[in-house]
Amino acid sequence: MAAKSQVLNILAAGTVQAGAGTVTGTGVVFREAWRESAIQLTVSAAATLAGDTLDVYIDTSADGGVTWYNVGHFTQVLGNGGAKKFIMALRSDNPGASAVSDVTADAAAGATRQFGIGDRLRYRGIEVGTGSFTYGIVAMLK
Repeated sequence: MAAKSQVLNILAAGTVQAGAGTVTGTGVVFREAWRESAIQLTVSAAATLAGDTLDVYIDTSADGGVTWYNVGHFTQVLGNGGAKKFIMALRSDNPGASAVSDVTADAAAGATRQFGIGDRLRYRGIEVGTGSFTYGIVAMLK
């Protein structure tokens, strides 16, 4: 069987998140199953206040978007940290130490849960502080 081609999906493009709160992206639906993904978070502008933070999560769903569970949490972005790029790698064939995970809570900052990619992905951004962050997220699926 021939290998699948790679597909680039934009989860967030030039998203500006200002002030404390949560922004949840619309789920990007896939027409076929994927085994691997490299997801890039590009922070092009960060709030200049040291106390401001941005946490970006990647969620997936295996039931058409009814239930979402967290598969990764990028390294926390600090308000005075400037522009940054982060990569998150996901695979469906390496569940880690345990194939069973409690998905009622999010992964720790800088951590992934390697138990697969559902039929869609979305992002969540949670900001603490009063500044703003500008970022984009793309997912390369293979």
